[in-house]
Amino acid sequence: MSGIYVDQPEIKQKTVSTECAQNSLWLVKVPKYVAERLQKCEVGSKFGAIQTQRTPAGPEFTFEVEPKLCEPCNGLPACPSSHTMKLGTLAGVNRNLAVYSDTQDVINIEGVVKTKFDVMQRSDPKSSLSYMKLKRFEAEKKMDPGRKIVITNKSHNNFKPSNVSREQMYTTKAEREEKLRNKRTRLDADAVESMILRAFKKHQYISQKHLVAITGQPEAYLKGFLHKMCVYNQKTPHKNTWELKPEYRYYESDNAGPSEET
Repeated sequence: MSGIYVDQPEIKQKTVSTECAQNSLWLVKVPKYVAERLQKCEVGSKFGAIQTQRTPAGPEFTFEVEPKLCEPCNGLPACPSSHTMKLGTLAGVNRNLAVYSDTQDVINIEGVVKTKFDVMQRSDPKSSLSYMKLKRFEAEKKMDPGRKIVITNKSHNNFKPSNVSREQMYTTKAEREEKLRNKRTRLDADAVESMILRAFKKHQYISQKHLVAITGQPEAYLKGFLHKMCVYNQKTPHKNTWELKPEYRYYESDNAGPSEET
C-alpha cells in the first residue's frame, strides 16, 4: 500500500521534576489596576502584604499594596491600597490545578492550587473615593477620541499641488493617443441608421458586438437605434443576435444573406 508520508518535527523530550509537587498554592484574582502595577514592579521588590485576622465567623484576609506603588504615575491616578480577600471555591469537581515552570531541559511542577482568593477594594470611604476616581479616569480615557483638531499658525503641506491629472501620471503618451484614436464619437441619427441598414443588407442576423465594430458608435448610444429598428433573438438557432424589423427589411426571406454571429 503506497502513501504520502510527511516528516514530523522532532519533539524534544524533557525531564519532569516533581520535587515541589506537594506544595499547596493560592490562586489569587486581582483587579486590573493592581495587575498593571504588579507588572511594572521591579523583580524582587516588595509589592504588598497579606494580613490575617481571626473572627468568630472565621479568618479574614486583607491585602495591603505598598503606598508608593499606589501613587499617581505615568498619567494614571492613584489607586486604592487596602483590599479585602474573599475566599472562593475552585469550580468543577475533582479538578486539579497545578503550576509548573519550563526551563531549557526540565519541567518543574511548583505545586498544586488548593485555595482561591478574589481581591476586591474595601468599602471604606477613602478606598471608595479613590476607586471612583480611578474608574472615572478609565471611562473618560475610553471616550477620548484618538484624533483631535489642532489649530496652528503655520502651514503644513503634506503634498505639492500639481496641474497633472491622475490619468497623465499613470499612463504614457502613446497610451493616451491610442485611447483618443479608439474613442467613439456619436454621429447623427440618419448616418447611424444608414450604417445599420447597410450592415443588415449583407447579413440577416448580426450580434451586438459586431454592430458596435461596424458602426463605430458607443454601445449605449447604438442600443437606442437597435431597439427602434431591430428585434433581439433570444431563442436558438440565432440566439443573442439582432434582426431587422419587418418594416425595415428590403430583402427576400428566401435569398437572405449569410448571418454573422458570435
